[in-house]
Amino acid sequence: MADNQSCDYLIYHGAVVKPNSDISGIGVILAFVLSAYVTFIAILAAYLFGLVDEELLNEVDRRIFQIHPYRSGTPSSRGPRGRVYRCVRHVIIILSDQQMFTGIAIMSAGFRGLQSREISVYHFQIVLYLAWMSSSVHLSAVTLLGSYLRRHRGMLFWRFAGMLVLLVMLIVALVPTISNDWGIYWWDGMLDGRTGWAIPAYCFWGELWGDGVGPDAPLGFVILAVSYLWKMGALFETTTGAYRSYLKNPIEDAILGSLTYPATKYRDSQISWFWLWIFRLALGIALPTMAIVECASSFAASLWLSLTSLLYGTIQIFVPRGQMIPLTGSSESSWGFGQLVPLILLIQPVGVLFEHLHSQNKSNESQNGDHATGHDTIRDAIEAAPAIPGSQKPSLLEILVNKRDEEFQKGHSRHKAIWKLLYSSKLFAMMVYLVQLAIAAICAVVFYFDALTIGNVRSDNWSFILVALAAFLGAGLVSSIVLAPLSVTGRRPRKMNGELPVVRGNERLLELSHVRT
Repeated sequence: MADNQSCDYLIYHGAVVKPNSDISGIGVILAFVLSAYVTFIAILAAYLFGLVDEELLNEVDRRIFQIHPYRSGTPSSRGPRGRVYRCVRHVIIILSDQQMFTGIAIMSAGFRGLQSREISVYHFQIVLYLAWMSSSVHLSAVTLLGSYLRRHRGMLFWRFAGMLVLLVMLIVALVPTISNDWGIYWWDGMLDGRTGWAIPAYCFWGELWGDGVGPDAPLGFVILAVSYLWKMGALFETTTGAYRSYLKNPIEDAILGSLTYPATKYRDSQISWFWLWIFRLALGIALPTMAIVECASSFAASLWLSLTSLLYGTIQIFVPRGQMIPLTGSSESSWGFGQLVPLILLIQPVGVLFEHLHSQNKSNESQNGDHATGHDTIRDAIEAAPAIPGSQKPSLLEILVNKRDEEFQKGHSRHKAIWKLLYSSKLFAMMVYLVQLAIAAICAVVFYFDALTIGNVRSDNWSFILVALAAFLGAGLVSSIVLAPLSVTGRRPRKMNGELPVVRGNERLLELSHVRT
């Protein structure tokens, strides 16, 4: 039992490890981790093989990543593909519920150990990040099931309540981890056979021990808050509508507004070449920013969020475990009853998969084709717009400088034409892929240094994230400026009789009216 006096002593001299196979046994950890990764792989497979509902994908998913959506009411939805879709959905429901309940259960056990002052820093770390992984995967599963849950409000609301419970638990559990002394394997002055991982976790509740807050401490809270707001907000049309109206559209409108000024100067100035390059410089900032905004509302972004949380949780579990194996011996690595049972329970989803694939019940559920989310407006407008041959396609400058037709401006046709042009631009597609590359680079660098520093010092991940973000913006700026003259986004407008072409009447308007976000 840890009191203030013993905590003072243990913080400086370390504690003796007490193995606990019920928390950090190999079977328990593998059962949690494997179920989390199996759930993520199932969601990823549904995305790649066209089993995600149409309204959950935006134009980044559909037009740039070439992901084919699942459409209800089509002949394929009533055939084998429809059966696979319903089977995958049912399996993911089971897996996601399993993740939520196991996350709440193990977090409850962790708090019980914290209250009794018996659980160590090491075992509380295992509990916290097993629940973290469960939470992350459950959120992604709920995102995939968004349209289904909106049609079944009872299922939605009790899952929503469970998600809130797990969120509160995780926030509270992160509190003792903010100390710079949390999770240090060894330091000068520690007695032989002792480690900082074995100190009771209670000792860090409300205590920093003079070494301050870890530089990465806010990162966990930020990731948790963003992921929950992002995923839970996507479940309700009110929140997705508010996101579009008050955040996404105003940002994109401001970016397009920043391009309009140099475009207008290019049209009216005697030194048009100067304003052309000012426009391309502004474009170098606008394109990467717009790519980030569009990627943030894609289904691919939710997959990235889940994958990064999974990898982060995996590192936070297995690196400390590797450090503790010499001290815990074989007690947490042996395969006993308590280690085999959790793994055997993983067979349940396989049974459900087999049952549905071989079921003779081919009844067709009514699917929702009218529960549109924020992605539908851009998508429908782009698909309804007439295609323009490449040789006749207006450049971005050409669209921005046309102001003579009031209907073209007030009816948002210019805005629509801009989005049609952007999604047909290879340069914009390259920016989207650069976003994916930047995310991968940030994860690789952060996780590498995180794995090296766990148990020793804090890795100060914020600096790596900021450097990688700056590198992405720099690469986006340079590539946009260099490639802009070759792209419809930055090339010089065509000339007709020495003047810029302007929008006149309905014929030209029809060519340019395409998309509204």
